[in-house]
Amino acid sequence: MNATTRYNQKKVLRYMKKILFLFFGLLIIQLNGQNKQPESRSYQFTLVDDPARLYSMRQFNQNYLSCYRLSTRFLENALSNGDPINKKELKISSGIQVLLLGSYLMPLTHEEGHRSILTHLKIGSISQPYMNSHGAAYVMGVTDSTLKNLRDQQLPYYIRLHNGGLESDYMLTKHMESIFAFDYDEYKYYKLEYLMRKFAILSYSTQGLFKMEIDLDEESNELSRDIVGHDIYGVAKNLFRPDMEFYRYTKYEDLTINERKYVDRLGYRSLLNLVSPALLNNQLRFNIRDSIQINFGMGHSLSPFGDFIDENIWIKFNSINIQLYARQFQNNRKWFNSFGATLFNYKINKRIISTFTGHYWEQPKGFDFNTDQSFKGGAMDLDLDYLLFTNKHENWLKSVSIRLGMTYKSKGFLPEELYLDEHLSFRIGTTIQIR
Repeated sequence: MNATTRYNQKKVLRYMKKILFLFFGLLIIQLNGQNKQPESRSYQFTLVDDPARLYSMRQFNQNYLSCYRLSTRFLENALSNGDPINKKELKISSGIQVLLLGSYLMPLTHEEGHRSILTHLKIGSISQPYMNSHGAAYVMGVTDSTLKNLRDQQLPYYIRLHNGGLESDYMLTKHMESIFAFDYDEYKYYKLEYLMRKFAILSYSTQGLFKMEIDLDEESNELSRDIVGHDIYGVAKNLFRPDMEFYRYTKYEDLTINERKYVDRLGYRSLLNLVSPALLNNQLRFNIRDSIQINFGMGHSLSPFGDFIDENIWIKFNSINIQLYARQFQNNRKWFNSFGATLFNYKINKRIISTFTGHYWEQPKGFDFNTDQSFKGGAMDLDLDYLLFTNKHENWLKSVSIRLGMTYKSKGFLPEELYLDEHLSFRIGTTIQIR
């Protein structure tokens, strides 16, 4: 181990210590340790999204997370025959979940994040979410000339193609943090998915801090190659040198000094994903008053022109659930501010429930990595659930709703939204509630 690697390891440890001190400082605040039952157990599914090609990143993430939570619930009920689950049954359930997450589910969702960018651009590809002999899952079936043209003509989309897997991972954890903050489901039904997803983001994003190499050579058949290779190394190379000779599999030794510094920047900032009460205690709530609960969190992910940091606050006031965020984008030259708010599951009347989100952003002009000029934009997102029927019988199904959604956005990057230009989109789905 050389001196630089040891220095990087020590720096990572210092960052982790600071985060732990932050956690323990916040624990001094009055906490609510009661294990409350969720006020609702809702599972949302998007049937058709925009673009109407299977699947958009938002569509796949939402459907996957609902299916995962339902599956773990049914698994534990099956193991326990409806009685409280014991330690032996819990170990069996946990073992099945860890095996599926590690071998298939997490590679599947990560690769679907990459694949969704190509599908949006009408570029055909094949997702192979099974680990090969090198421990890598692929999206493949795309020629070098297609990818080179994308890089040369639409660089922001080509950069996002590298980011898509980690962007999807990040948004899944953020969705789970909202479920946690508002008690929309019992933590045990998505705990392992959440913890392993956090670990996966950190383990991938910090590889550059330890100069980890990828033991891959580009396959002789270009259609058998992974579309981007190492996400972090590839994005660094293409942000700094988009005009260089084209190749896919970027190794750490290929990076310049400035690119290595950028990779270090991404690695250190990824540690902000550890700032979440859900990682400390599944009953952790911060009480301001008896009727007001607050949760907090931070996060970090990638953008088509660099990266961004999130500060999130979830406020639960009686039946009103609000999430606020502040976001700081950064390219190679400047910081750009953004913020937004979501009102979750607000009852308009007995049959209609709405979720509304507003976003505002400043981003670099032309999504350029090297400019200090900016443009302003924003988005509005509305989902309406219309209750179709309520089941009065005492079985597992409580209600079914039809879900209609609409998003209008100006030009700009919005995580999980595939369009970078101005766009108006619609979607349709369903929501089921269970007892």
